[in-house]
Amino acid sequence: MAGLIAAMGGPGPYVKRLDYLHESGLNYIGNEPAFLTVFQYHYAGRPGRSSYRAHKYIPSSFSATAGGLPGNDDSGAMGSFVAFAMMGLFPNPGQDVYLILPPFFESVSVVSPITGKTATIRNVGFDAAYQNIYIQNATLDGVPYTKNWIDHSFFTEGKTLVLYLGRNESSWGTQQADLPPSLAVGDMYVGI
Repeated sequence: MAGLIAAMGGPGPYVKRLDYLHESGLNYIGNEPAFLTVFQYHYAGRPGRSSYRAHKYIPSSFSATAGGLPGNDDSGAMGSFVAFAMMGLFPNPGQDVYLILPPFFESVSVVSPITGKTATIRNVGFDAAYQNIYIQNATLDGVPYTKNWIDHSFFTEGKTLVLYLGRNESSWGTQQADLPPSLAVGDMYVGI
């Protein structure tokens, strides 16, 4: 991702291009390749933009009705997209990376079937009208946490992630050190 962002001229042009993909009608959320595009803003230091996109797509394209899943569910693909996005942790396939955004609930807990430990994500400042969809800061097991992603140990070790929410994008998760891992690093990445 870092190499792609650099090739596109840096985070600014990359985010502009992603915005165009989502706003022009080119992106169809009912097709699996579209899923990660909702969260690719994380790699450009804009996790708030990912949260914005998820909060646009979920109520507009998914509902608890017979026709509430766009496209073909493909053995649970649509349902898993919604479940992970609403839980606030979207897995990047092939990596030990879960991209963080505020859950659509006040709190979410998952019990690891391997260790029996419970991982919890809690929103402080949650509102059911989804006005506070931007992470202002976070703690992981009581320690300030700035990375916009976590790894699978969150689940197996039963950690607690507390997200403090607000109505506007913040600087949380935006620094280069906060970005998800990428195969292209160093001078290939144009800083934020």
